[in-house]
Amino acid sequence: MVLIVALSGLGVGAYSLYNYQQLISQVEPPKPLIRAFLNSSYAISSMGWKPVNFTVLDYDITGDFNITSDRFTCPTSGYYLISAMLMFSDMNDGEWIFVAAAREGILEAGSSAQASYNSSSLSTGFTDIVYLNESDYVEMFAYHSGSTPRTISGDSAGTYTYFTIAATDILN
Repeated sequence: MVLIVALSGLGVGAYSLYNYQQLISQVEPPKPLIRAFLNSSYAISSMGWKPVNFTVLDYDITGDFNITSDRFTCPTSGYYLISAMLMFSDMNDGEWIFVAAAREGILEAGSSAQASYNSSSLSTGFTDIVYLNESDYVEMFAYHSGSTPRTISGDSAGTYTYFTIAATDILN
């Protein structure tokens, strides 16, 4: 009888270990999900597109965003949801602002807005799905048409200027 109980216990233990290994093999690695934002304002010149210098990495599930270079490096090829918001202050009537995501230095998606009379701040944003190859890097760029430097606005909540990237299959 003791031998039967012992063999039963061994069988249950081996079966449990097998089930655990099956479960582990089914678990997928985490998918990219990042959000960076600007928590303090700074000025940029009017001389062309400028990369946005983020100050806070709100989250980065897979460690693919470099807060020093302000670049997301794609870990696996696929479709990614990219969203951005940009706010400028000190805008003059008729001036334009632009925000864009660039893949490998080439603008992929973006938006623009034009200041109207008495607008002290101006914002624009976009959301798009972009195909990225493994090791492609993505940055957020800003541009304004003012003749002197203009200020990109930041805030402690990260609502004025931010950049998010998520693998489209993250919701599966």
